[in-house]
Amino acid sequence: MRALRLPGAGQLLLLLLLLVFNLLPIYFILENSVKTPLEFASSTLSFPQALQWSNYSVAWEKISMSLYNTSIITVASVVAIVAFSAMSAYSFSKLRFPLKNTLFLLVFGLLLIPGFLTLIPLYLQIKKLGLSDSYLALILPYIAGGQAFSIFVLKTFFEQLPDEIFEAARIDGAGNIRIFSTIVLPLSIPICTTVAIINITSLWNDYLLPSLLLNRGHQTITMALVAFEAAAGNYGLSDYGGMMAAYLIAAVPLLLLFSLLMRNFVEGISSGSIKM
Repeated sequence: MRALRLPGAGQLLLLLLLLVFNLLPIYFILENSVKTPLEFASSTLSFPQALQWSNYSVAWEKISMSLYNTSIITVASVVAIVAFSAMSAYSFSKLRFPLKNTLFLLVFGLLLIPGFLTLIPLYLQIKKLGLSDSYLALILPYIAGGQAFSIFVLKTFFEQLPDEIFEAARIDGAGNIRIFSTIVLPLSIPICTTVAIINITSLWNDYLLPSLLLNRGHQTITMALVAFEAAAGNYGLSDYGGMMAAYLIAAVPLLLLFSLLMRNFVEGISSGSIKM
């Protein structure tokens, strides 16, 4: 029987420092989200004397519509990214067709192109198509931009699936569509969840592309937060309590999503790291 080994003083100190550095920002945003402007100006670390829950109603008024816009854009984009990249990755990993390796190298090469180099051509193309200030102005570029990384990750995972399973399915008369839907997708739920969460995080926090392509009517959560901050700073004492409440509300959907899908996310990361 192995003896229980207690952590040493150095390990305890390191754990304590990590705990403080991780919890301090959470404490900062929580306690400042219920402060008045005067309390925030006097001290940013002291706990408020009276909790100003009205900050959350003010923040919700400012960002509720943008939260709805961001949810629609993110969900539609990520569902399409995972669906298209999974089909492409299955083709590259398990099917044979001419120029397969060349096409995959071209897809992989897209990862080497910095995103900001495509901003001006993308802006002009969206304007020419008449899609400015609409959900499609972001959904279509997001779907295209998320393919390369997602295909690469999913292809690496699909290549490790035993070929015997697919051969047995083909002997039973199953076609590629049935194999993909009944065998590949059920086996790849963890890695698909990982790819989805990575894309959700990047799309939810994107500011540059929405600020170029959208106006106020379709603004995303990041645009609303920046506008809230700019407006709050123009009149006397800034409403930092409302801003902190808005930041917290904007983070809640991602926190809930990750807490619900954490098991699949960790499973996907583990399987992907071993197989890659």
